[in-house]
Order: sequence, then C-alpha cells, then structure tokens
Amino acid sequence: MVGMDTRAAKTDVRRAVLAVTISSFSIAALMGIGALLGAGGFGETSVRVLLTTVVVGCGSVVTLCCLVAVGGRFNVIGVSGFLLTLTTACLGLLMIWSPSEELLENLIQTFGVAVAASVTMAQVCLVVGLAGARRSLAPVMWATVALALVVFSMVSSLITGYDDPADGFFRTLGIVGILDVLGTLVTIAVGVFGRDERGVTVVLPPGIAARVRAESAATGRTMPQLVDEALGRRYFDVSVD
Repeated sequence: MVGMDTRAAKTDVRRAVLAVTISSFSIAALMGIGALLGAGGFGETSVRVLLTTVVVGCGSVVTLCCLVAVGGRFNVIGVSGFLLTLTTACLGLLMIWSPSEELLENLIQTFGVAVAASVTMAQVCLVVGLAGARRSLAPVMWATVALALVVFSMVSSLITGYDDPADGFFRTLGIVGILDVLGTLVTIAVGVFGRDERGVTVVLPPGIAARVRAESAATGRTMPQLVDEALGRRYFDVSVD
C-alpha cells in the first residue's frame, strides 16, 4: 500500500505541475496577443509583456521535458529539473520587470548559467525518462549524461567570463557537443522506438482492457506500466517502477 500511495502521490505532482504549466503559458500567451493587438504605440510595456510570454513559453517547454522523468525511477531528477526551471523563469521575469538597470547587469551572468543548467536538466530528464527502462542502453545513456554535464560546464565558463579561451577549447566544445547530441538522439530513438527482445506481448480481454484503460486515465500512468505492476506483484512479488 505504501508503494501504491507513493506512486499516486508522484502522479498527483505530475498532473499538478502539468496543469500549472499549461495555465501559466495560456495566460502569458493571451497577454502577448493582447500586447500585439492593443491600441496605441508599441512601447516599453508591450516589449516586456512579449518577453514575459517568451520566458514563460520557454520555461513551459523545458518543464514538459522534465516531467518525462517525474513519477518513475528518476523522479528526483525530474522534480529537480522542474524546480530549477521555475527558479530560472522567475529570475528572468524579475530581470524583465525590474526598473533597475544595475540589477539587470548583476543578474545577467547568473541568468545565463541558470538557463544553461535548465536546458541541460531538460535533456537529462528526456534521456533518463525515455531510455532509463532499457538496461541495455544504460552505458550510452549515462555517457550522454556525462557529456551533457561537460558541455554545461564549458558553456558556463564562457558565460561567467572565461577570458580569451584557446582555439582548442572551442574545438573540444564542438566535439563534445556533437557527441552529446548524437548520444541523446540514439538513446531517445532506441528507448522509444526500439524493440526490446526480452519483452513479451500481453493480450487482454476487452473487459479487463477497458478497466486498465480507465485506471490509466484516472492515474496518469500508461497501460503497460499498470500491466507490468499487476503481473509483477501478483506472480513474481517484485515492484515495478
């Protein structure tokens, strides 16, 4: 019961974050449209409203990437990514609406590093959330995560004022970045579309399939996850994440 309560709580968190994300961007989108269609000149306030829409929109996309890992084995990574994205978005909104130019100058580097960190966390969440269930992909997956962290550290050093980097620095950044993208594409593609030869296909009677479908809609968990959990707990006394 404790395990089921924990999974239900994770599902509730996921659905709550999703609702807040969609609602926030919907409001920001309406504000942006209003700024573009409003009467009068396109002044400083209109620019700030549009920038707000951009920040909230980008934050929403990154949040959706982080939600891929929420509720599964890597729940901590997903929640951490969401909190980091939320902090970054709030920092961006503070910079947009603050009347102090000095504050803008003081926070620009911090905001840049925060953006890089949020994008990196979104990438990591996509990789571990979509490919984490495949043990055969674990070496490539964790190697890709390591490459992403290296890219983040190198980009952050440029943002924070790494003066006059050598030509080799940019060459290394390019090579690591290319390998990072390659690893991300491979892990996600194989994790989502690849076949798991160890798996089996389970055909459910229509009545049971309808109940599983209803449970999936109520909890937010996929039908394969529910079937895996039911079979694992009933016949093999194992817990399926």
